[in-house]
Amino acid sequence: MFSGGFKRSSRFGLVGVLVVMVLVAAIGLTMGSGEANPKLAMGLIFGAIAVFVVVLLVLQRSDLERTAASDAVDQPDLWKELAIHPIDADAIKARSETWDVGRRSLELGAIVFALIFLIVPSIYLLESFLPLLIGGPLIVIAAIYGSVRAIGPGGELDQGYARLDRAMKPLGLQVTARPKGGFEPRSPTMPGFDYRLRGATELSGERHGRRVTVRFGGHEDAGHSEVEIAAPCNVFEAKSKRVEVRSGPEGLVITRRKAAPDDWLRDLWAAEQLLAG
Repeated sequence: MFSGGFKRSSRFGLVGVLVVMVLVAAIGLTMGSGEANPKLAMGLIFGAIAVFVVVLLVLQRSDLERTAASDAVDQPDLWKELAIHPIDADAIKARSETWDVGRRSLELGAIVFALIFLIVPSIYLLESFLPLLIGGPLIVIAAIYGSVRAIGPGGELDQGYARLDRAMKPLGLQVTARPKGGFEPRSPTMPGFDYRLRGATELSGERHGRRVTVRFGGHEDAGHSEVEIAAPCNVFEAKSKRVEVRSGPEGLVITRRKAAPDDWLRDLWAAEQLLAG
């Protein structure tokens, strides 16, 4: 249920990588060339990378908090307006807990970066592999812990769907399908594996005497959402750059591309207004 509000950190990440690459190349060419032991150059390079990552993490946390605050102000109004059952304390708590997942992920990322930054520069500057022998296992433990916490049985992923189920109860919807997760090889130029979700998350239920189904795309179709209401109506079709509306004897469907995770709430409201009119 995250909203699209991370443009500032995303832009900084894209531009910052290019700036750091140029800066690192300049330091290497002007200070490290011909040096048998260019510790000063290496120190400046590590410093530039550290500043970039620290600023990026700070911006990501700031974007997360700003987006969470915006969600707390804006989305509950529409969420409440769409509610067909009483909104209890558990549903409200489930919505707020969604943002805690992002906070914990950023905190773990900061810890892993701190460990890497303490280890790698120490290897070069101290000319010893002792920091790797000490810190390497800590990084592995942190990475394993983060993976198990995220995708292990009962982990953040499973809890996320359970929270979504609780939050959607006042709307008369529940999670009826979820994507399958698994590790997949990265592209040939990037060795390793990524955890990806294939398939769609589906919410469904009955609202105002009509069967409603909402679907969100997985990794292969991220940003795609679909709201379908099974209610016979006249044949109609309308399209814009990102949104398509279709209706007919089988019902009304609104599909959206490049959608923010909560855009489907607006589409559900619009669909029901069309049917009510």
